[in-house]
Amino acid sequence: MIFIYGDYLIIRDLDPEIHDLERVAELIYDVDYRTFSYVFKSKESGVKALTNRLIHEFEENNNVDGEEDNHLFQVFFDDEDIDEKEIIGMFNGGKGVVHNYFKNIVWLFRKLKFSEALPLAIVNFLDNFVLVTVESDDFYICELAIHESQRGKGRGHEALEYLLKLGKDLGCKRAVLDADFRNEGAFRLYSSYGFKVFNKKSFGIFHKRGMRNMEYVY
Repeated sequence: MIFIYGDYLIIRDLDPEIHDLERVAELIYDVDYRTFSYVFKSKESGVKALTNRLIHEFEENNNVDGEEDNHLFQVFFDDEDIDEKEIIGMFNGGKGVVHNYFKNIVWLFRKLKFSEALPLAIVNFLDNFVLVTVESDDFYICELAIHESQRGKGRGHEALEYLLKLGKDLGCKRAVLDADFRNEGAFRLYSSYGFKVFNKKSFGIFHKRGMRNMEYVY
């Protein structure tokens, strides 16, 4: 388990036995709320489905999105919250972590009830057209979220600095991530740290979605 004090954050590997998975699911929902709000009837139903997905993933000790050994799922706490009572952010990704969209969709329908699996499968389908293509020596920042109550306090900056250092320590040649066309705040943050847009992807049959694929070269 990773335990790091920074100027603002404590960072730990996600442990489903002690950490609040519903809180993590809420953060995941907020990362891509425009798409999740399109496929789910309410945020409550979306968070519930994401929570159940996390439960099954950790029960199997198997990450359906990438190679288990390289995959990282971490949660953040305020450095003053020494009892770690409230998760204020999360990160999902790692070195060479790739999406296997077909495998993910099949897994969803095997593990979740249909009303939860179908919306998540649609999100996976849309992801296939817009997310960055990850190489084996890339450090992929798949999901990075800071709770809305904690934004503007430097948490996002410290988390990004930590992740860039981690990618370098792992011997990656670049860090890659996706920035939604409509999320100018995230785009400005990533740009301020030297991320550059190297591709743009959009898809709009069911739901208009577009991403800036960005890279930081070490």
